[in-house]
Amino acid sequence: MTDQYKQAVPRLTQAMENYLLSIYHVQERGEKVSNSNLVEQLRRVPASENLGTSLPAVSGMLRRMEKESLIRLGDSRDIDLTPRGRGLAESMIRKHRLAARMVVDLLDVPLHEVDAEAHMLEHALSDTLEKRISEKLGGPKTDPFGQPIPGSGYREPKGVVTLDKAPTGKSMVVDRIPEDDAELVAYLHESGVLPGVEVVVADVAPYRGVVTLRIGDEDAVLGYNVSSEIRLRPS
Repeated sequence: MTDQYKQAVPRLTQAMENYLLSIYHVQERGEKVSNSNLVEQLRRVPASENLGTSLPAVSGMLRRMEKESLIRLGDSRDIDLTPRGRGLAESMIRKHRLAARMVVDLLDVPLHEVDAEAHMLEHALSDTLEKRISEKLGGPKTDPFGQPIPGSGYREPKGVVTLDKAPTGKSMVVDRIPEDDAELVAYLHESGVLPGVEVVVADVAPYRGVVTLRIGDEDAVLGYNVSSEIRLRPS
């Protein structure tokens, strides 16, 4: 991150940081950012962050962020990060995911509680402490959910596909799972659907709204609506 971005960080409010994170998350899924899917993503932010998601609140924050040259609003009302906004978003994502890695690896925080803890820590981490955490953890490239840490040198493995597009009957390895839905994370953890675990996609049935994974001798049934957020790679 450039000195220009580092100097700009103190002027950001905590709400702005969470908006940057949320826009980045939507784009990371390969989607264009609209008001509706941004609001949906903002609602995943822990309630302790006190984010307003009403239409006036969101519209007001977006106008403010546009004025601060953090985002661009296109003619079709799509929302995009400016180079300055992207640099700041990547800094926040890096701190968030390093914090998540830290609380799991060093403190054994249960996986479904990790995102909320990381949200609280990300706002407080200085660049110096962020670097020391990374060094202490051995320079991790992903967080506990398999999500890449910006600036770590991460390279996506070949052949990664989302669960809804994965071939049935073929052995695959879980590459990433969502990090920001505590109930879903708890279910995935209980079912054994975790990064590095080998699975077989037994059935993909969008007409029934479910996907069935086989893990050893057990089946895990997931809602089709979350299958696009789970990524698998060839085993």
